[in-house]
Amino acid sequence: MRKLTLLSSTILALLLAGCATPQNNYDPLEPVNRKIFAVNMAVDRAVLKPVATAYSQHAPGPVKQATHGFFDNIDDFFSVLGNLAQGKFSDAFQSAGRVAVNTTVGMFGFVDWASDMGLKKTNEDLGQALGHWGVGSGPFLMLPFFGPSSARDLINPVSRYYLDPYAPFSDPSTAVTIFRYGMAGVSARADLLPLDPMIESQIDPYAYIRDAWLQKRYNDVWDGNPPKPLDMGGGPDDGPDDAAPGAPADKAQPAAVPDAKAPAVDAPKEAPKSESTAPATDASKPAAEPVQ
Repeated sequence: MRKLTLLSSTILALLLAGCATPQNNYDPLEPVNRKIFAVNMAVDRAVLKPVATAYSQHAPGPVKQATHGFFDNIDDFFSVLGNLAQGKFSDAFQSAGRVAVNTTVGMFGFVDWASDMGLKKTNEDLGQALGHWGVGSGPFLMLPFFGPSSARDLINPVSRYYLDPYAPFSDPSTAVTIFRYGMAGVSARADLLPLDPMIESQIDPYAYIRDAWLQKRYNDVWDGNPPKPLDMGGGPDDGPDDAAPGAPADKAQPAAVPDAKAPAVDAPKEAPKSESTAPATDASKPAAEPVQ
């Protein structure tokens, strides 16, 4: 499961992220999060990055492609749940079709026949579904060995553990399951190796990754069309800014732009003054009470 390493979705958004927010009001647990981040980076430098580098440089291309496909197929399974929870039934049907085709004809996703058949890949999850229905992200969390998350998005690793589609076929304590989880982390980490120099060049890599992840998740909840930029440092709490209003129709729509070619509409002419001889009403007096 490639999303075991949530760091992947974070760093993929770094190219679009701006400067880190000096004081991020989504991160009240920053002192604790920074310590966990330091441990994660130490483990990455000592173990994960060297293994991912060897895998990227020496594994045959078809092996890496098949590994991607296997974990992408699991992602598609959880996209079905995320789409259904948001009422996106057409996208849920597409994701379910991908799972059906790639699990059978594609041999558990090792071959991506679904894309060749035109079945659209969507990236939805239950955390996005909660945001879609108005649940705020809550505090930012740096999870040990998992990477960035939030209180709301804790539902993703929990659901992936309890709803693992391969759980009925394997014992969580077996070497096969441990190998599968390990390969998920190695495959995801290998995808991010080209971005390491950019991360390492930042004055504060923790703040940069945190802000990029928050912006990406905000964008995901709004399906790429947020009503405004995410304000991460302007108030004492996040409020509902990072959550959708609760229904697809409520999502922000672009403002209407007047057609430059449309003919101008003349302003209404001033109504002619009445020639009535009725006495003027004194504005200072209260209006008459309505008849009961």
